[in-house]
Amino acid sequence: MATARNMAKLRAHCAHDVRTLHKRWRKAVRGTPFHCVTVGEKNGYPLFRVRNSAEGPGGLYVSAGIHGDEPAPLWALLEWFEAGDYQRLGEVPILLFPCLNPWGIVENRRHDADDNDLNRLFDKFALTPIQQIREAIAGECFRVGCCLHEDYDAQGAYLYDLNALGSSESAKAILKHSVTADVPIDGRKTIDGSRAVQGVVYRKRLKRAQIPGMPEAVSMFMGGFAERTLTFETPSEFCLTDRIIAHRRFLEQVCRRLYSSAT
Repeated sequence: MATARNMAKLRAHCAHDVRTLHKRWRKAVRGTPFHCVTVGEKNGYPLFRVRNSAEGPGGLYVSAGIHGDEPAPLWALLEWFEAGDYQRLGEVPILLFPCLNPWGIVENRRHDADDNDLNRLFDKFALTPIQQIREAIAGECFRVGCCLHEDYDAQGAYLYDLNALGSSESAKAILKHSVTADVPIDGRKTIDGSRAVQGVVYRKRLKRAQIPGMPEAVSMFMGGFAERTLTFETPSEFCLTDRIIAHRRFLEQVCRRLYSSAT
């Protein structure tokens, strides 16, 4: 059996290998209600989505890899799926975009090959992968949209909670049970210019002029495609294995705490 240290080396070696990631997803969906479908190409690499056949409101959306220098979310989402953790959601519609910027991942660059920060351009409907995402979510209203990220400046894990429901207590609980001794909660009181409480940046209303570009989470929320968006951030300078664990725990907590009626 591989040791934890060997597994960490393996993950570090393949952290930016998007072709292996794609192959593992195709293998992972076999025998499940999910299909892995290539929906386009991004800078010479396949752009793919994973989806089950369930229909109706209240679904779960998860994306990863929109910034190429943030690899932990890719492998956490895959490991979460391979472990069958999605099964606790029952017949809930699930849509996953496991790698939105494959060229950036391979090159370990935040931007795509055209130097676009894709997470600031979700109002550019003709741009890949924004076009493919818009087509996939047309007519949908997910209960939760999860955007998995990492932050070079972070001192721990933190969470953006964008919703119109009021309290962010559930977000605090999700974050509290996602962190570990190796990846604690980011203790800063201000994150990206916004007030943070116990690692959660809560936003109920947004003014367009205050938004830097058009991020994915904001686009989904303001467009009515998600009742709530949660953007989870881990510190990219921490150990890769520890960051993967934190992202997996985050997804587990979202399923457990926000989809309890489906379990």
